[in-house]
Amino acid sequence: MARAGMSDLITELRGMTDAGTADYAIGTVNYWSDDHIQSILDMHRTDVNHYRIEATSTINSSNVTEYKDFYTPFTFLESGTITYIQDGTGAVVGTADYTVDYFNGKITFDNDTAGSILHLTTRSFDMNMAAADVWKRKASNAARMFDFSTDNHSVKRGTFMKNCMDMAAQFSAMAGIQTADLVRTDINAINW
Repeated sequence: MARAGMSDLITELRGMTDAGTADYAIGTVNYWSDDHIQSILDMHRTDVNHYRIEATSTINSSNVTEYKDFYTPFTFLESGTITYIQDGTGAVVGTADYTVDYFNGKITFDNDTAGSILHLTTRSFDMNMAAADVWKRKASNAARMFDFSTDNHSVKRGTFMKNCMDMAAQFSAMAGIQTADLVRTDINAINW
């Protein structure tokens, strides 16, 4: 049975891959159950332990600097008790004090954290690589299909395999893409 914190991720991956609960059967096993989807997601999971996060400062309506928003480099987080925040002493911060945007990796506190450094523990998933994996498996199953013609009708079922592989390539190309701010440090070293 799939973990409770995976339901939104499973739904998202189903949407990315057009994976129903009975797309095809191998023996007596129908694909894609929630457990199958979770298994694929777990193959493309990063366990994040005690990752240091710092708040971004904002100016509130009273023109006072506040520290409420924490942006992480991790996206598509597993919800529930696996995702938690600790303060500098190692104490777990109560979930009533903040909300998490699990898909975008943003944590927003209700009150100003005064620039405190906190630590995040969670699981993050590469949804694009997981989607590519599902599409490849769908293509593998479709490899047994064949084209045929009869009575002036042409059925090209083998095209489905090519379409699956095209989708796998598309998601593979997007997998693991991360952005970073780059700062040149050599500019001051240039002598004119």
